[in-house]
Amino acid sequence: MPYYVVKAIDNAGKEITRSFEAEDEVHLLSFLEFLNLTPLKISKRPEFLGRISRTLHFRKIKRKDLIDLFENLHLLAQSGVPLGVGLWDLAEDVDNPAIRDMLHDVAYRVQSGLSISSAMARYENVLGPIAVNLIRIGEETGSLDRVFKDIADHYARIEEFVSKVRQALIYPAFALVTITGALIFWLVYVLPKLEEFFKGLNVQLPGITLFVLSMSNFVQKYLILVFTSIIAFVILIAVLRKKSERFRYMTDKLLLSIPIIKMVLENFNFAFFSEYMRLMVNAGISFYDALEILQDSINNRVFKRAVAIIKKHVSTGGSISSGMRMTGVFPSLMVRMVAVGEETGGLDEQLNYLARYYYNKLDYITQNIAKIIEPVIIITVGLFMALIMVSLLLPIYDLISQIGRQF
Repeated sequence: MPYYVVKAIDNAGKEITRSFEAEDEVHLLSFLEFLNLTPLKISKRPEFLGRISRTLHFRKIKRKDLIDLFENLHLLAQSGVPLGVGLWDLAEDVDNPAIRDMLHDVAYRVQSGLSISSAMARYENVLGPIAVNLIRIGEETGSLDRVFKDIADHYARIEEFVSKVRQALIYPAFALVTITGALIFWLVYVLPKLEEFFKGLNVQLPGITLFVLSMSNFVQKYLILVFTSIIAFVILIAVLRKKSERFRYMTDKLLLSIPIIKMVLENFNFAFFSEYMRLMVNAGISFYDALEILQDSINNRVFKRAVAIIKKHVSTGGSISSGMRMTGVFPSLMVRMVAVGEETGGLDEQLNYLARYYYNKLDYITQNIAKIIEPVIIITVGLFMALIMVSLLLPIYDLISQIGRQF
């Protein structure tokens, strides 16, 4: 779709310059009229520049913005106000310019005759494929208000979880930076001076002291190279994860073998799977379609492959629970409860229970991450300080012993 740069005058008589995406200039002029903008100059923008600009612009939309958006859409759907009018009013009240532009575009398309799900489908990369599909089903079944509320609640749970993880990691991150800084200070500044002091005394240095001093010399010579190598390694990993699906699967599997990370990732993905399946089952989406949408929405490649296995099994007439059991990824409790839900017709209730169960586990884990990591940090600091102190005290002890033997 072509991209345009438009210089125009708004209702207040102010001259503005904005970028737009439109099918052609006829649609662009119609949209400008809808926005009450009088164009002064219209010029085409190269497509790749337009895409970059659009991507950067809509990256300003954060999860908190989406929570507010769907909460407001829920109230709007409940109020009975025509969506085209309501979306325009909603756009005028939001502070985020990216949300405002999206709502203006959606309102224009809805007033032009499109359904809200079709209009919002243009922003699937912002809203997420599951949200777009739920809106489509909600529109078809007349339950848009409930769907908007479900999406808002789901995003709120995700945001709460992410916020708690960030808070829990503040102390470990601060401790790690402090320890690293202290280590570099000792190795680069303190130990070289002590090495000169010991050499001046002609003391026979023990092996542990020589080891620490060799570490100090290495860090002094190659500190910049070490940091550069670490940065290059991180960039290389990021590029390989983006380019190679196999490498991404291997690294995701590796992450699931690290104890603390494993607890967080597994419980999050169990909750994510249960929550989204519940939302889509409630919306009336078929199991196969729900699994296909879910597969596109999961980031961890181990769980993405597991959902693909379940989807293939369901396509041949199998049940979701038996497909889950085949993957070897999901715990027996989860498989058993899904099986009960399938047998009794209460799958949505079972999935809701599982989602709350795993979110509660996540909540407990995030609240205790610092307590779990704290002993590791204390032991690390203690070992480091013990190594330094022993390496310094042994030569001094030898020196005192030599002096004592002389007397």
